[in-house]
Amino acid sequence: MGQAVHVMVFADSEDHGLEACAAALAELRRVEDRLSLFADKSDLCELNRCAGKRPMQVDADLRNALQAAEGFRRLTRGAFDPAVEPLMRTWGFHRPRRTAPSAAEIAEARQAVTAAVVRLDGDAVSLPSAHTQLDFGGIGVGYGIDRAIAVLRGGHGIRCGFIDVSGDCYGLGAPPGEPAGWTVGIAGTAQTMRLRDRALATSSNTASVIRLQGRLVGHIMNPATGYPADMHRQVTMVGPTATAADALSTAALVSGARSNA
Repeated sequence: MGQAVHVMVFADSEDHGLEACAAALAELRRVEDRLSLFADKSDLCELNRCAGKRPMQVDADLRNALQAAEGFRRLTRGAFDPAVEPLMRTWGFHRPRRTAPSAAEIAEARQAVTAAVVRLDGDAVSLPSAHTQLDFGGIGVGYGIDRAIAVLRGGHGIRCGFIDVSGDCYGLGAPPGEPAGWTVGIAGTAQTMRLRDRALATSSNTASVIRLQGRLVGHIMNPATGYPADMHRQVTMVGPTATAADALSTAALVSGARSNA
């Protein structure tokens, strides 16, 4: 995912712990191979190539991610929207550019986002409009963390562990002597939180930026305006799953909301 990953577990033995950690990392890589926009052979890239052409048979990961993304899009009234990729491209995050986009370019990209429809019929997914392009940047890391936690908990019997992907994290159980859970520092602040079977995600428009004509541009787009979100500099959300915390922190940064998942 192009980000630092840390996995910690308490296990019956060193071998058991190393095996569990390796499996969690493998699961994160597997999800990345399915959902990354930057891996040309990923399922997500293939689905985008099918836009306006034909339905695509998808596996459980892409189907689950699409269903979750649609649920959060409705819940947040579009503040979180996986169809935001045309705006990301227009602003130069996926294809570098030297100058800021024109009002006409932004309006065209906004129209592609607004008109996007994702149709799921069992294992078949279709994007009726050729202009629809999806980006799981606001939910993919969270989904990957949840899958890795499921591997630790279900596949290896781990009851106490922690996964951190560049600040987005999940605390499984509680470490010995810390019944309130794992102590987590919030990126960019001196604040800490305790996580016990909970996830935390932070969205910021000051960390991943590009420079256009002397202006720093954040990577989280407001689908309603077509411009980078500017209601908050940073939002941290805590929720029952990393998928929810990831998507809702993005939505809160866009909408200006202040609440937990």
